Amino acid sequence: MVLTLFFFSGATALVYEVVWSKLLSQMFGSTIYAQTVVLAAFMGGLALGNLIVGRWSDRLRQPVRAYGCLEIAIGIYALLFLALDRVADQIFVGIGTHIVERSGLLLALKGVLSVGLLLGPTMLMGGTLPLLAAWLQKSYSDPGRRSARFYSVNSLGAVLGAALAGFWLVQTFGMVATLRITAAVNVIVGTLAILLSREATGEDARQGVPTEVLGGNKISNLKSEISNPGWAGLIVALTGGISMGLEVLSSRSLALIFGSSLQSFAVVLISFILGIGLGSAWIASARRTAMLSERRVIVLLCLAGGWVALLVFNIERWVDLYRFMHTQLSRTPAGYVYHELMITGMSMVILGLPAALIGAVLPLMMRVVSEGSAHLGARVGALLTWNTLGAVVGTLFAGFVLMPEAGLRNAFVILAIALALTALATAWRQGWGLAGAGCLGLAAVVGSIFIFGDKDWQSVMSSGVFRIWETKFDPNVMGLRKEHVKILFYDDGPDATVSVEQGDGTVAPAAMGLRINGKSDAGTLRWDLCNQLLLAHLPLLAKPGAKDVFVLGLGSGMTAGGALSFPIERLDVAENCEPVIRASKLFADWNHHVLSDPRTHLWNEDARTVLKLQSQVYDVIITEPSNPWTVGVGSVFSREFYELAARRLKPGGIVAQWFHLYDMNDDILRLVLRTFGSVFPFMEVWDTGTGDIVMLASKQPWTTGPEVFRRGFANERVRTDLEMIDIESPEALLTRQLASQRTGFAIAGSGPLQSDLDPILEYAAPRAFYIGAGSRLLNDFDERTRQQLLAPEAKRRTLGSLPMASAQLVFVDFLTVNGELGGALFGAEPHGGVPCAFQTPFPSPPPDAGGGAIAEASRAFAGGNLAQAEQLAEQAVKETPGNAQAEYLLRVIEREKQTSEAGQKLAGR
Repeated sequence: MVLTLFFFSGATALVYEVVWSKLLSQMFGSTIYAQTVVLAAFMGGLALGNLIVGRWSDRLRQPVRAYGCLEIAIGIYALLFLALDRVADQIFVGIGTHIVERSGLLLALKGVLSVGLLLGPTMLMGGTLPLLAAWLQKSYSDPGRRSARFYSVNSLGAVLGAALAGFWLVQTFGMVATLRITAAVNVIVGTLAILLSREATGEDARQGVPTEVLGGNKISNLKSEISNPGWAGLIVALTGGISMGLEVLSSRSLALIFGSSLQSFAVVLISFILGIGLGSAWIASARRTAMLSERRVIVLLCLAGGWVALLVFNIERWVDLYRFMHTQLSRTPAGYVYHELMITGMSMVILGLPAALIGAVLPLMMRVVSEGSAHLGARVGALLTWNTLGAVVGTLFAGFVLMPEAGLRNAFVILAIALALTALATAWRQGWGLAGAGCLGLAAVVGSIFIFGDKDWQSVMSSGVFRIWETKFDPNVMGLRKEHVKILFYDDGPDATVSVEQGDGTVAPAAMGLRINGKSDAGTLRWDLCNQLLLAHLPLLAKPGAKDVFVLGLGSGMTAGGALSFPIERLDVAENCEPVIRASKLFADWNHHVLSDPRTHLWNEDARTVLKLQSQVYDVIITEPSNPWTVGVGSVFSREFYELAARRLKPGGIVAQWFHLYDMNDDILRLVLRTFGSVFPFMEVWDTGTGDIVMLASKQPWTTGPEVFRRGFANERVRTDLEMIDIESPEALLTRQLASQRTGFAIAGSGPLQSDLDPILEYAAPRAFYIGAGSRLLNDFDERTRQQLLAPEAKRRTLGSLPMASAQLVFVDFLTVNGELGGALFGAEPHGGVPCAFQTPFPSPPPDAGGGAIAEASRAFAGGNLAQAEQLAEQAVKETPGNAQAEYLLRVIEREKQTSEAGQKLAGR
């Protein structure tokens, strides 16, 4: 029964690690340094708990009761965590405001607060196994094996916790309820442990089984080959460090193959812990008595090192295997489930197998050091301490030294060599010459991988294979990519793998592109160009005279450089990925040399942290994050982030938010629009190309239209930028406005919001990305087609009078998100007889041609009869409850009435 309780203890610990890390990343920002500080604080607390509790655990008369008390204390702390988190956030803001420009001090502050929040509960977690080891020694004849068994079961429980947190709990219940549910489990586990402590005497001890019996085998002839516990500690420290280094490297490399979604990282974590759990369970078996030898460590480490080297050497075959298996899956919700199971299986082979081999070392040592020891709790606690400290060092060294300096591929090779050398040192200590020669040979073979293959690795791993959708597997794809795509820049940074590539027009466009973790994020492709430039120009054209601008995300630098085309005084750019900053210099001729402009202030920090801690206010805030299916990006689409941005806007300031419609669905688009509009009630939606939109929003309405834009067009640099994307006049620019302030706010309707404590987006977006259907929601709300009667009269006149050639020019190369509009403008399907506000080559039906209450309501609205329009729209809702078009129309009518009443009051004054 106690073993079962310890299983659930492991599950709750991983849920806490996931949830607490999320909360702290929202507080401190999502930079790799902040995330590592949090992880180090978590693991450091575990190590301290292993050490301190382990030292006094053997003296307790009822260790199981003490274990139960620890579990209850952990649960109570979890219930208090959100309140403590808010206090820590206030301290962070209070102190961080004064040191925001001093990155070292700011990182130290994050470290101190992380330790303050995590040290207590993690020490309690770290003390649980030493307590149970002490109990096992008092109650059973083979406490070492049983301690190893408890370790393996706790690890398998952690697998369950990681799976629940990554795929179900947070997604279903949100962060708050997840914490409460998990805390309740801890309290139940602790209470049951206390109740059981009265009877928690092992069967062997009660029945008087002689202590020399171990798993049915005599141990009198078993001689421990590890006479020095210090050597055992060194071994588990090294293996702990190497295994965590492999986990860091595998997370990064598998994300390049599977994609950087939260679910992909959860799968890697599950595979890693499951490997450790299975390896521990294997070594904890009563049948493994003959394996209690330091020589077995040599075999385990050599096998793990050889397997890692083999995987690195055959990376292209693994990528091809993934591509082949990918082609067998359908792009459906069921296919998504199978995909996750598929990558879990691959992760188990790639990472889980070496994790099992290395992970077997610690429980093996537990069994060996238990022989003849009267203080098993202390010895187990010491081993766990060394193992955890080694894991902390391994994480830091692999992430911040080894991978950036040697590269991802070579870092794997170095760790494989480290495994072979650790085995060699063990063989030398044992005087096992044959094994030593084998270890030395393995190190030499593995080291030979340094000589060749690095360029192939870069080409394959930067390809974004997870975005290659094939109906039939083509084995030549990667070879053609290596032949026709030139890698101009490649860097395995601590936080991401960043590359810049140049295609020759054969298998990739003849353009330069920036990729982050294999995903194309920016570049000189025509659709990227239009999106990047309009994201800067739209808010600044709408806000003439803007002086201070903030940009979230540097990318290629073209958006930030576009802002410099205007006579602004200050440009703050927050980019939390340092390799992106270096890569952007390759686009200097395209981005107006943004990094060398004296007006630019670059922050190598998370945008939320910058906006939270510095007091600068802005006329315009531009947010250009990565796709929301990328892990961590959902936090900059949350209501809390938009509230933070609103506090940093000057009166009348404008926020520009990029989003995409490809690989998304209508519900996600509504979620994003609704969340954005919940903070900024006045909104426009702009069409920036084949799959992208830009939302402009503010707390107050603003004046817009060609006359306002004309001030910006007077600037030669602005005109030059816009002419690059075929926009030659203010009137032509208006053709890209899909929804004006009159209707943009009304598109989403009521429903859930994306928030820090209910992060819907990071769970829904990866599924939508896999299915890849794309959202067509905006077709129904486009003022250039279906909703032109709701557009402002001035806009209708402008679009209707624009020469057909001018309208076509805007969309001929840079396309539109609305296929119906493209069909009407170029005389082709799929416009299907949809009304069009432009002059078109073939007749389009008039906008008032539709029948029914909604069409009549739209005509009444266009004629200024709001009362009749409202009555007809309400009639449509009664006739068809839940009619989205009618409810949208009612929201537009209600806002128009409020605007009219406010205008009348103002005129009356």
